Amino acid sequence: MKWICWNRLWAWGLLVSSSAGAALAGQVIPGAVPAQAAPVEREDDAGFAIGLRRASWVDTARKIRPNGDFPGSDTRRLDVMIWYPATDGAGGREPAGDVVLEDAPPAAGRRPLLIYSHGTNGRPDNAMGIVRALVRHGYVVAAPAYPLSSLAAFTHIRMTDVSDVANQVKDIHFLLDQLLADAVTGPVIDPGAIGIYGHSLGGVTSYFTVYGRQIRDPRVKAVAMLGGGDPVQTALANDMGLWGTGYAEVAVPALFLSADKDVFSRMTGRPFAAYERVEGPKTEVLIHGGVHVWFRDEEAWPSDHSNPDCLFFSATCLA
Repeated sequence: MKWICWNRLWAWGLLVSSSAGAALAGQVIPGAVPAQAAPVEREDDAGFAIGLRRASWVDTARKIRPNGDFPGSDTRRLDVMIWYPATDGAGGREPAGDVVLEDAPPAAGRRPLLIYSHGTNGRPDNAMGIVRALVRHGYVVAAPAYPLSSLAAFTHIRMTDVSDVANQVKDIHFLLDQLLADAVTGPVIDPGAIGIYGHSLGGVTSYFTVYGRQIRDPRVKAVAMLGGGDPVQTALANDMGLWGTGYAEVAVPALFLSADKDVFSRMTGRPFAAYERVEGPKTEVLIHGGVHVWFRDEEAWPSDHSNPDCLFFSATCLA
């Protein structure tokens, strides 16, 4: 199913209803789950308060390569922000709004989990518009600061090392293990209702977590890629540690949110290439007049009214 969208806010609504819901309700992406699966979005879900927990977990089996002033590490630390439906101390809901309540008590019951992967030089909280909508409708969202691609990471890198993408896929495996085993987050998460989504380089990470034959995580039941271009072409054109990764022919519901003025996507393959490759069920929405950077929270506009993507992709801008 291919749609052209003239309003990116409408597309965000599709992400909220399908990238998460595809793993559970299958309301927008047909055939996503067996018919007996119960819808996760109930009338009384909208309006949850937003809780936040910060966590740091260390994978002692993997290293972090040196990058700039960062000397490298024999272990791999992952700092994570976790947003979840919250209540007040008496078990009732706090008023809805943009306020995020750190370490607030979680709402009762197990909830579907989404893992968000940021893009190049990104940060876990750079797409809070989507996070707020998801949490208010009953989802848990966890977002790591990848050590070699986030400017917010403890490594204090100055530029992303794209060769670490294969490790970012493994980070999702590791993060799922930690979230499900943790005494705080484990009881809140439904282990059978896990999805992932990512922007740009995070979209590439998400793609290979589902479709990379040797490195996929079968616990992931739905995936959404925001401005991800063609992840395979991106991996072929850059050393991302993914060389030799085969394609997994798996029927995982997939949502592609694309923009027709997205410079990154135009650099990394033809439109709809990734959509046509995957098995489905699948949907791609092309946002008319949209650009790459708008898949985050910012509203950048150059003073000369050129494509805002040129602020980031200055060397290869195709505006």
